[in-house]
Amino acid sequence: MSLRAATIYADAWAGWRRDWPVLTAVAGMFVFLPQLALLLLVPDLPDISTVTGTEPNDPSMQAYMTALQGWIGNYGVLYLGVVAAALYGQFALVAVYLAPGRPAVGGALGTALRLLPRLFLASVVWMLPLGLVGMILMRVPFLILPIFALVMARTMLVGPAILAARPIGAVAAIGRSFVLTRGRMLVLASIVLGVVLAQYLLALPFVALDQWMATHAPNPIARAIVDGLAAGVAALGAIAMALVQVAAWRRLSPR
Repeated sequence: MSLRAATIYADAWAGWRRDWPVLTAVAGMFVFLPQLALLLLVPDLPDISTVTGTEPNDPSMQAYMTALQGWIGNYGVLYLGVVAAALYGQFALVAVYLAPGRPAVGGALGTALRLLPRLFLASVVWMLPLGLVGMILMRVPFLILPIFALVMARTMLVGPAILAARPIGAVAAIGRSFVLTRGRMLVLASIVLGVVLAQYLLALPFVALDQWMATHAPNPIARAIVDGLAAGVAALGAIAMALVQVAAWRRLSPR
């Protein structure tokens, strides 16, 4: 069947209009709050732009690696916790629609939690090659986002498959996503890219303002408000991505 971006966006918008109280509650708990904690409690990664050489014994490289190791030691666990919470939150949003039997929200959250290790494993399987490609493309950064969108287009149905095509393993879910998205990579990539860019552009003013305030106007109340707005954009982005995943699954999966 033919697939258009406008159709997926229309289905996602219909889901938002119908279910926004539930969607915002789930995203608020598992995406907004962890993201807000990250913005308030964890400083930015050390600035790699200060590195002037590529040799391991270069003083600027050594200083950067020392700072990075310190950051990981102090904040790495908290950062991974926020990433895990966000992954679960988006997975739970998908489960609200695709968990077998369409259970109540509590049942959908429980189903997502039980299947979360399978999603973690699938994410590791397909993220490792993507990370290697990203390292190769460090010298041509303008290609990273399009390639990321193409990979996301082929794997965007992994979560829905784990939930709706049970029982299915992590590798089999990746295969199912590749089968269903075959021949539709460009249109799905445009959908993913649209959501990612919209989230980035909406969050950019708040992130920039937060960075400016951190050095020029360290007002904790004002920064908390700005960070709250940035975390709200992250939550809306997770909702949007979950809704397009559900819409794509329903359009492409066999009845």
